[in-house]
Amino acid sequence: MANARWLQSRREEAWADGRELRDHLLRQYQARYSPEVLPPPALIVRELLSDIIGVRLFFDPMPLDRFAEIRMVEGRPRVTVNADIAQMEGVKDAEGVANVAMWHEVMHVERDAPDLVAPASAVLDGFEQPPDIVCYRSPNPSLRADAAAREFWAEEAGRAAAVSFEALRRTEAFVELISLAGRNRGHVRSAWPLLYRAAEAIGVNGSALVKQLTFEGMIAVEGRGTGSQVFLQAPLLELGS
Repeated sequence: MANARWLQSRREEAWADGRELRDHLLRQYQARYSPEVLPPPALIVRELLSDIIGVRLFFDPMPLDRFAEIRMVEGRPRVTVNADIAQMEGVKDAEGVANVAMWHEVMHVERDAPDLVAPASAVLDGFEQPPDIVCYRSPNPSLRADAAAREFWAEEAGRAAAVSFEALRRTEAFVELISLAGRNRGHVRSAWPLLYRAAEAIGVNGSALVKQLTFEGMIAVEGRGTGSQVFLQAPLLELGS
């Protein structure tokens, strides 16, 4: 129980960090482009990376065990996103997965990129170059404790930044979900398709949305696979009120 509370506390700290950075970048986006309504942050993460933060952003084929990587090139972060995400087993929404992965990279760029800058001695023979940051699809057991902690933080912070509740509330699917919940005392038989439609509308994959809502106690999922059921919790209904 103590470990679970500690883990949840670490998640909440990362979520707060991710949302604070997201809102900071969105204010800069608003100041530069003056949109009447800010798009969902997952749908403009490419522009935030390249235009606001100023990284070089590429989409290239990579091994299917990783989403993206960061390296420093001539003193400037270069983010490469796996162009073959759609070929990964189980991926149904490659664009949504890529958007969440890019928010993961935003977190690394803002917090960890300085660690990738080689010291002056690194140009000499015999000195090791600093490693790239490779973001694997599944936790890499070979990572050192500090690197594993870094990945955990970026995973949680990036997902929380991508899953914008403000944008979620504006989607037709979420409005319909809350309306049906109100008429049926919280039980909605069509909750799964509505959640996945809402996820697509805000530019994230359905699994990312479901995971974030579950961790925040907004939904509860019972069972696995096609027989699983989702139950809406009070915090989700309050979000839609």
